Amino acid sequence: MFATSRTAVAASFAILLCTSFPALAAGRVTGTSMPAVDFTLASDGTYVAGVAPSIPPSMLADVLTAPVAPAAPVSAPFAAPSQAPAAPFAAPSQAPAAPSLRRSLYVSFAALQVMDAVSTSKALGAGGVEANPAMAGIVKNKTAFMAVKVGTAAAAALFTEKLAKNHPRRATVVMMVLNVAYAGIVAHNYRVARSGR
Repeated sequence: MFATSRTAVAASFAILLCTSFPALAAGRVTGTSMPAVDFTLASDGTYVAGVAPSIPPSMLADVLTAPVAPAAPVSAPFAAPSQAPAAPFAAPSQAPAAPSLRRSLYVSFAALQVMDAVSTSKALGAGGVEANPAMAGIVKNKTAFMAVKVGTAAAAALFTEKLAKNHPRRATVVMMVLNVAYAGIVAHNYRVARSGR
């Protein structure tokens, strides 16, 4: 399938990049480009943090100069405890560690499983020997070998999705480590197939 192990690794990283950043892939496939963003400030120099720049400065002037009324004191001694006023700007919530990145890693991991099956068969055809004793008997039967590869990809995705419920960053790191490890395995298989040992 690939002439060298470098091409195999480059292809796996290309799959990872295109699935991780769909905007890059969409721009190259459909011929569309990313929209330009204008980061210049308004000509009058008025800037208020947290306010959308689409509001005209004339509307902001009366908001900024309006007096703030003090809070009314509680007069009854046995009044119900009042709740603290809500903060005007809430802190941003902790977002999960990029579920789209993790799902892209699932796709690249599945592609690496296919590449591992192809590169293993090429290496075995060139006189190589399966180094994993658990897989030594399975690689002789292509159907069983592909079933194990599909099962490996599915099990990795299910495990990391379960892990992601409580530890999303750890799940993403696990998938990154698995992708890097299998990219190394695929590169090694192609190296063995090329050298013919």
